[in-house]
Amino acid sequence: MVEIYFEADAETMPAEGRAVLQGERLAGLVGRLLAAGGLQARRLSEAGVTSGRDVSLAGLAKLPTTSKQDLWDHYPFGMLAVPRSEVVAVHGSSGTGGRPTLVSYSRADLALWSRMCARALAGAGAGPGTIIHNAYGYGLFTGGVGIHQGAIALGATVIPVSGGMTARQVTLIRDLRPRVLTCTPSYAIRLGEALAAAGLTRETGLSLEVGVFGAEPWTEEMRARIGELLGIRALDIYGLSEVIGPGVACECATAADGLHVNEDHFLAEALDPLTGEPVPYGTPGELTFTTLTKEAMPLLRYRTGDIASLRPGNCECGRTLVKMSKVTGRKDDMLVIRGVNVYPSEIERVLLAELKVAPDYLLVVDERGDQRELIACCEPLSASNLPGSAAGGQLDHGAGLGAALQARLRDALGVRVGVALLPPGTVPRAEAGKAVRVARWTAGDPPVPGLSR
Repeated sequence: MVEIYFEADAETMPAEGRAVLQGERLAGLVGRLLAAGGLQARRLSEAGVTSGRDVSLAGLAKLPTTSKQDLWDHYPFGMLAVPRSEVVAVHGSSGTGGRPTLVSYSRADLALWSRMCARALAGAGAGPGTIIHNAYGYGLFTGGVGIHQGAIALGATVIPVSGGMTARQVTLIRDLRPRVLTCTPSYAIRLGEALAAAGLTRETGLSLEVGVFGAEPWTEEMRARIGELLGIRALDIYGLSEVIGPGVACECATAADGLHVNEDHFLAEALDPLTGEPVPYGTPGELTFTTLTKEAMPLLRYRTGDIASLRPGNCECGRTLVKMSKVTGRKDDMLVIRGVNVYPSEIERVLLAELKVAPDYLLVVDERGDQRELIACCEPLSASNLPGSAAGGQLDHGAGLGAALQARLRDALGVRVGVALLPPGTVPRAEAGKAVRVARWTAGDPPVPGLSR
């Protein structure tokens, strides 16, 4: 696959030149925030900032941060930096507790978003005429629309399938022969199973070559499973509506060892989740972004809640952008089990490293007793579904497989995690949207049987 750049000058710019550009754009952003008034202007003033000339990259850590709570407190248009009449679109997430997180876009913001997604798709090897099967959800969620706009900006051919209706997706993939698949990693697994059931594999002419998967944290073990199932190069893409949507960062097909952050537009930091202080390169921290060029709702040092590390340096693909690691989890997704902090992605690594286990899983948190208990629910694969196996029938995994997984989880996490092996089809599959990986149990029948409320 030939490496393609959508904006080569920006993506391969020397670090020194990019730093100058970032400094200029940071000063411009601060000036716009001060002129707009409101929360961010007030915090800047309280920090002694009176104009854009007062800030520099070296002093970034001294500037105030913003958070999702700020967006909730000023819902729906209280964080605007442009007149309401210049807002041409609103996207966001459904939120929790009835509180959506909404983000406004100007016309220029939509153009920027399209370019960032075009960069991501180009880095995955797509170009003019490439057929892209887009199975991200369309609507308020930014995934489907962002990739759609990026594909058009790139000159590719986009199939706007959205999520769900898997049988129709199989038909379209068979008939239109796309080369690129875009969706959540959990839905890639579901789609891969459906394609295999329909007899569409690499051996029988499946056209897919590369996938761009995001919207939920996923591990290298999940990458391997997707690669085995679909026979494709699986790449990670990162974004969130508060910053712009998908396209903030993406892996390249050449290296696939970290996500290139489009830092000419999104200034990236990793902060200690507790103290808010910057952590060194290579150290996991809370991803924090400054939207240097956004117009409608620019954010200064927005703390995302996502945990990842950053590292500088040139990539073999030629890009000079800073790289972020895969997201290991979110601050609010962290589970505390008998005093030990556990992220769902840590459990996924152990479960998916066992090839006798299906890639779908659910973590049940039993909160009924004095001490919180965690149970990993997964399904054994049949012998016929194991890689390289031509045998049929159900494997006799029994207690041996469960005990082995439980021991590996204890070794990896330092805490006991129960393992429940369930009949095929019991663990919920993601048909649309993000996969649900954690279920909490506070009352009622004991977990795990049925996995239903």
